[in-house]
Amino acid sequence: MCNEFVLDKDYCFIFKFSTMQKRFFLSVVTFLVGMFLTSLYAQTHIVTGSVTDKEMGEPLIGVNVLVKGTTTGTVTDMSGNYSIQASSDDVLVFSYVSMKTVEEKVGNRKVINVVMASDAESLGEVVVTAMGIKRQSETLTYSAQTVGGKDVNDVKSVNMINSLQGKSAGLQITPNSTGAGGSSKILFRGNKSISGSNQPLVVVDGVPLMMNITSAQVDNNYGGQRDGGDAMSTINPDDIASITLLKGASAAALYGAVAANGAIMITTKSAQSGKVAVNVSSNTTMETPMLLPEFQNHYGMSDNGTYSWGDKLSKEAPNYAKEFYRVGFTTNNSISLAGGNDKMQAYFSYGNVYSEGVTPSNNYRSHNLSSKVGFDPFKSVHVDFTAKFTNQHIKNQAAAGFLFNPLTGVYLFPRGEDWDYYKNNYEVYDPARGCNIQNWTNTGLQQYSNPYWTLNRQTPITDRNRYEFGGSVKWDITSDLNIQGRMRYERGEEHYVHNLYASSIANLYPMGRMRDNRYFSNQLYGDVLLSYSHTFNDFFVSATAGSSFTKSKTSHVDLWAEGTQFVSPGIGNVYYPNIFTPNNYYGNMSTVGKDDHWNTEKRLNAVFATAQLGYKDGLFIDLSARNDWSSALAFTESCSFFYPSVGGSFLLNKFVDMGKNIDLFKFRASYSIVGNDVPLYMSNLLYSLQSQGSVTPPDKAPFRTLKPEKTHSIEAGFDGTFFQNRLTLGLTYYKTNTKNQFFSVSAPYESGLRNRYVNAGNVQNQGFEFSAGWYQQFNDNFSWSTNFNISYNENKIVELVDDLPNGLTLTDFGGAKIILKEGGSYGDLYVRHIMRDESGKPLKNDYGQPIVSGDATEDLIYAGNMNAKVNAGWTNTFHYKDFTLSFLIDAKFGGKVMSMTEATLDGWGVSERSGAARDAGEVVVDGVSFDPKAWYTTTGASNFNSPYANEYYVYDATNVRLRELSIGYTFRNLFGVGKNLTAALIGRNLFFFYKDAPMDPDVSAGTGNGIQGVDMFGLPTSRSFGLNLKLNF
Repeated sequence: MCNEFVLDKDYCFIFKFSTMQKRFFLSVVTFLVGMFLTSLYAQTHIVTGSVTDKEMGEPLIGVNVLVKGTTTGTVTDMSGNYSIQASSDDVLVFSYVSMKTVEEKVGNRKVINVVMASDAESLGEVVVTAMGIKRQSETLTYSAQTVGGKDVNDVKSVNMINSLQGKSAGLQITPNSTGAGGSSKILFRGNKSISGSNQPLVVVDGVPLMMNITSAQVDNNYGGQRDGGDAMSTINPDDIASITLLKGASAAALYGAVAANGAIMITTKSAQSGKVAVNVSSNTTMETPMLLPEFQNHYGMSDNGTYSWGDKLSKEAPNYAKEFYRVGFTTNNSISLAGGNDKMQAYFSYGNVYSEGVTPSNNYRSHNLSSKVGFDPFKSVHVDFTAKFTNQHIKNQAAAGFLFNPLTGVYLFPRGEDWDYYKNNYEVYDPARGCNIQNWTNTGLQQYSNPYWTLNRQTPITDRNRYEFGGSVKWDITSDLNIQGRMRYERGEEHYVHNLYASSIANLYPMGRMRDNRYFSNQLYGDVLLSYSHTFNDFFVSATAGSSFTKSKTSHVDLWAEGTQFVSPGIGNVYYPNIFTPNNYYGNMSTVGKDDHWNTEKRLNAVFATAQLGYKDGLFIDLSARNDWSSALAFTESCSFFYPSVGGSFLLNKFVDMGKNIDLFKFRASYSIVGNDVPLYMSNLLYSLQSQGSVTPPDKAPFRTLKPEKTHSIEAGFDGTFFQNRLTLGLTYYKTNTKNQFFSVSAPYESGLRNRYVNAGNVQNQGFEFSAGWYQQFNDNFSWSTNFNISYNENKIVELVDDLPNGLTLTDFGGAKIILKEGGSYGDLYVRHIMRDESGKPLKNDYGQPIVSGDATEDLIYAGNMNAKVNAGWTNTFHYKDFTLSFLIDAKFGGKVMSMTEATLDGWGVSERSGAARDAGEVVVDGVSFDPKAWYTTTGASNFNSPYANEYYVYDATNVRLRELSIGYTFRNLFGVGKNLTAALIGRNLFFFYKDAPMDPDVSAGTGNGIQGVDMFGLPTSRSFGLNLKLNF
């Protein structure tokens, strides 16, 4: 422009200089801005981490993570993980309902793990209570403990409830000695019912669970019975979000006639809005027997291939039990997908378990499919649908008892004989029958069979299917008022086959036996709940009223056929050996046992209401009521029964300034009356249809005055948290009296009946539960949490019926009986003993043998109580950076256990004791000398019904063990941001710190009353080691 219009040279120079100056200035500014932005970008980086609950150690889902002062944020996923971009100067704010907000400065950290504690000012965590109603934990008027999914899926058990052993005061879990797929005895606060169930109610997502397809359990020492399993082994532990343990009747009062023994409330995982989250879990363990009997190995066979009272061997015999058992393994795998948006969410999971037990040819397989879909068709309406399918297959499941049990042959095999020969040749050809028959050292004893014949020619096989379909609709009418309806249908099918080949059980089945049973069970549950809650200044009101129904049905078909070879009608029944089909049998195959029914049907209707009144978040009163109508009480005076409950809690810290170190100081108390429903058809006994159309009348009188058992429960306790929620304390005292017990007594002779039923009796349990926990965050990298629990329970039979002067025999094992007497305790054991003179010395008969007492009730002596009074558990978890170490020590003090196994090993001369006695040349008892064989063949057992001195096989049940151990490391962002892998070495039942009994004292043959604590050639407890992998992305 200056070239064309040269008006002034100086002006042109000034203009050019000014233009250059502007360009230079813009360049400098651009450079500085670029440097600033580059610097700013260089200071931001991806921060990842996890957020967990301090008390539960569980990942928190949906925690808001926000860069302070900005709108940049995210939420934690299904595994509690998050990922966010932030600079070193930023502060991350973590917030969650009922948790104290946490602020963390980023600095140079790329991984920030946060542990959130409950906010005492906001009344703490939400607890799922009866009927699925959610309450703040500090408002509860009774004891309720919540454990997280972590407690059951870090060190997994095939039956997930077993993973809670030692983790809660007042909870006792005793697994059956049946291996994978077996059930467990679950007990809260002692045994209450003499003839009814003592198991708690199990509730999943607010709806009671159908526990069994069949009620089959071992209840005697003969053998041939089985474990029918329970629903707990069908629950995928990775699907569990939390478990609330309602230990007292007050806590479960809203469930009425089915919850006198407390309730286990299981809440399963649901989808959250957000991106799809995938979680994969794989748990693989190797198992070996934890304890085996101690055998002698230097005295050989006697008595025609039966016992081991023979001459001394030229060389030591091997340990046949160690040669029999194998290293088992179990793999438990699971994958879940969850995601959705504000309108619709979905959760799908698949789990499978495959287990090869320590017994050869024993295996277990299960598949579990589960789905949850939730959506909002309208703004204030939410709908949920659920579906679940479970399949289980079990082959050669162990069961206690003498017959049909491979362990009797393993343990009693004569020392020094050729084990490998009988292992590889367990059958030989019999030309008379044209088939193979058992090959063994002695085939004439029923309680003693070749274990490999038992496993391969007497193989029990179980196949189970369970289907569940359910849904719920919830309408939020207003912000304070909502109505909800729920329904769930469950169906179970089981096919049980236990065929025996010809010559089994000492030729008891010369042509074989066919057993092919099918069981069906279904349950339909529905309820409607109307809920209201509102705060009026200092007052708070929450109320729920509703109605429910439960309709259940069972049916079964039992096909059983046996006999000798068919010759003509009336002579023989089996055409050909070992062909297990109905066409091979002449006679009627369908059987129904005494007091058994092909079909059953029951209905339970109820109305209920509960209300909670609160004042200034510090004083709460609970009122509950339920009325039941049970079809099992038909034909009685009334099938309607009313169950009330009342409780209160007082938070002193809300009304008195107790200083900064006291976060919660709460007192609580409650009282309730809750029922225990009665068995079917007691008020209207049915006739039985026997073979060839014969009809058999009942031999008991119908119980037309029948009333349900009622448990009167009183509970008082204290809960406290201190030092900014680092210390937690809980103490509960309880007392329950279960009245209106129902049992059978002899009927008058002139009635023509054998027995009649009565309502009588009063069983009392009282005790305390104490728990304490401490959490210490030493620095950003290192933390420690510990929890200790202990419980004490004292049981007393306050009252029995007058018609039982010698008490009530609950369980009879011949020379050992569980007898209930007024003034005694549930589980009192009375045993056969050796006779003594006035000075207390053992008496001998003419053969130099000790004299054993009779087995009538008056002949037996008291040996102690089978139930431990004190149970305790101690868990510790250490976190250092991404390393985690945790372990559980649990203990029981007191109680007795009895071993028929040890008695039989002595009687057969295979025990280490019997060998040591022969080395010594005598057995000296209280100064009296006995020949070892004369002593042990008399005081020891030879079979399931032989008289022996049970007193010498009763042991103290006290034990302390390392129950669980886990050492893990989390590889963060291994496959990308937020995609973490956690690997942990795990162990279960590792060793005992102290034990008196020769076997695991936590032994149980079945879940029935009075069967725990008795070892009858049960499968030994397994010690397991393995690897647990968890991947989330």
